[in-house]
Amino acid sequence: MSSTYERLKQMERRINEEGFTTPTGIGSEIPHFVFDYPAEDELIVRTYVEGVLKRTSLNIKEINLFLFLLSLFEDDIEELIEISEEEGYSELVHALQTVLEDQDVVVEAFVDQVNDAEIVFITGVGNAHPLLRSSQLLKKLSNHAFRKPIILFYPGYFTGLELRLFGILQNEDQYQLSRIS
Repeated sequence: MSSTYERLKQMERRINEEGFTTPTGIGSEIPHFVFDYPAEDELIVRTYVEGVLKRTSLNIKEINLFLFLLSLFEDDIEELIEISEEEGYSELVHALQTVLEDQDVVVEAFVDQVNDAEIVFITGVGNAHPLLRSSQLLKKLSNHAFRKPIILFYPGYFTGLELRLFGILQNEDQYQLSRIS
């Protein structure tokens, strides 16, 4: 049995502990966690997350970053395809980044999708890269005092200080996270 699977079971036990969704103490900070794993274990993680969502009594909202990214531009898809075809990839990226850099747009859309969830699972990190980086999203949420526990499912490696997507890309921004299991 893989260590990723064992860590997923440990993570599930932890989120079901009393008080996980309402931390107490000095500052009562809502923690953001990372569940890092080898990219080759993606299917194990996806399958396990689906199972957790079905069997838990907690109100957990899964936000797939790639689908979230698409939802930000659903009214502009035709225009974006046209930009891509006529002006190329770099212009498409520029058009997307203009919207993604607007902190209010991204945070408001995220909060709308989360609604009344007790915990947020962020998945689809690798698919959204490099257009939407998970650390950038977490920083924006933190700046707006987002007060729900987040678990970032990260296909890569967390050094304790930085995220390395797929275990090799080191261009993720530093962000205050802790490993959940």
